[in-house]
This record gives sequence, C-alpha cells and structure tokens, in this order.
Amino acid sequence: MSRVECPRCLRPENYCYCADLPCETASVDLIILQHPKESKHPMNTARIAELGLSNCQIIVGEDFSEHARLQEILHTRRCFLLFPRPDAIDSQVQIQQVVPEVVIILDGTWKKARRIYHCNPGLQQLPALSISHDQLSNYRIRKTPNELALSTVEAAVILLRYADKNDTSHQSLLDAFDRMIQMQIEAMGQGVYQKNYTHRIRQ
Repeated sequence: MSRVECPRCLRPENYCYCADLPCETASVDLIILQHPKESKHPMNTARIAELGLSNCQIIVGEDFSEHARLQEILHTRRCFLLFPRPDAIDSQVQIQQVVPEVVIILDGTWKKARRIYHCNPGLQQLPALSISHDQLSNYRIRKTPNELALSTVEAAVILLRYADKNDTSHQSLLDAFDRMIQMQIEAMGQGVYQKNYTHRIRQ
C-alpha cells in the first residue's frame, strides 16, 4: 500500500510541516534555480521557501539560457545573485543602499550550485550578494562544506530580514524547517542520528 502524501509539501502525511507554514509575501521577490538532483531530495528546503512565500518561485534545471520568462526578468528588473563570488557585496550593506527587486538563489550542493553558475553567463553578469553571519545552520541531517554553511531557506530568511530590517520576520519558514528536521531525527532514532551526525550536534 502506497503511503499517503500531503498534496502541499509532498511529504508523507505523518511528516507534514504545513501546520507551521502559512503563506506570506516577502519584500523582495525570490527566484530559486534548483539543480534537478536537488529537486528529488526529500529534505530539500527550497520547497519550504516556495510554499511559504507567495512571491518565491522555483525553476528546475542547469542551463536557463532558453528559459524565456527568466531571461525577461533578468533583463527588465533589478536582479541580484546570492553567490559568494570574490566581488560579492554583503547583503546587509547592499540593502541599505539599494533594495533588489529580485534575488536569484542557486539551490543544490555547492558543486551543483557552481555548475548552474558556470552554465549561465547571464547569471555571471549580475551583481553578487553574500551573507555575513555567525550562526550554525540547523540543517543537522545533511553534510555541509563547513559549519557556517546555510540551507537555502535559512539563507533566504536572513536576506529577507535584512530587507525588512526585522530580525523576526518570516519565522514561520524556519519553524517549518525545524519541524521537518526534528521529525526526520525522530524517525531515524537518536542512536542513528548521534552515530552519523554527531558533528552537527550543538554542544
């Protein structure tokens, strides 16, 4: 018998996080370019951002040069790319000067995100933003390149809080994210979690 999925978050009903996720409107439009492999990952966090923000859209692929709607947006709106390029401007500094109309976020492992970046010269022409922070990601059940690496939804919330000048805005996105992580830990059991993810446990 096949398991019943929530039609909104596509998680099994027992692991649905929708109770924590009303739909809000962000002060900046977000477009998430998601690598195809990431779209199939059951724990991907871009879906939380898309479901929780009415003006957030996921586009799946690697090469977007033929994506007519995205190309129109890139050419007609004030777009920035969230990407840690050497010339990237700190998001908090940039937003104090000029608030972006659209921020593009690349979603996937660091290797896959770089592939999207290098496959799309149009993205390389955009001004780049970075995020300076000292918080440890709550993405405790996936390997990350370093302790300060953030999930897509966490990076989006930090960016939007800069734009809102509000340290608590869009908390519902993080609540849904935390709920998803905690339910997964409970499903695998504390023994398995501590054995395989002990480096992610806060001391």
